[in-house]
Amino acid sequence: MRTLLVTLLFTITATLFAGDFYLKTLHDRTIHITDFGGNFLFQDKQYEKQPLLFFFFGTKCPFCEKEIPEIVNLVNKRKLKVIGIQAQVPVSDHELAKFVKNRGMDFEVLKAKEGGRLVKYLMKRGMWVGGVPYYVWVDKYGNLEPGNLDAVLEKAGN
Repeated sequence: MRTLLVTLLFTITATLFAGDFYLKTLHDRTIHITDFGGNFLFQDKQYEKQPLLFFFFGTKCPFCEKEIPEIVNLVNKRKLKVIGIQAQVPVSDHELAKFVKNRGMDFEVLKAKEGGRLVKYLMKRGMWVGGVPYYVWVDKYGNLEPGNLDAVLEKAGN
């Protein structure tokens, strides 16, 4: 009976915890996210228990170019936490940093190769099919909700 209980507890725990993400940013910071039953728990004080936006963009995407100023505005005026993920074409960290700086993207952006695991995870969950720009809203409880810019602006209170 005890063995059955331990096995059951282990199985439930393994199902609830899909994994940890340790994601490096262009500023050489590490963002630690734990997936708990499909919700994201941020282990970093600056992100925990508050809304956050994952912004998937491309350096060669004209639609992204048009929406970047709106995201920068949300960061500056609404103090919304944003994590940018370049998900269109392979670029170097140097090229990505130049792109980010030239567009005034004053929020964390993952290094060029860092977002891959997160992208694969979201695709497995059916939350993203690969187009950019794309957004995933994370509420203060860690619930993930994919959407477009209009949905983000509504949630952010614009």
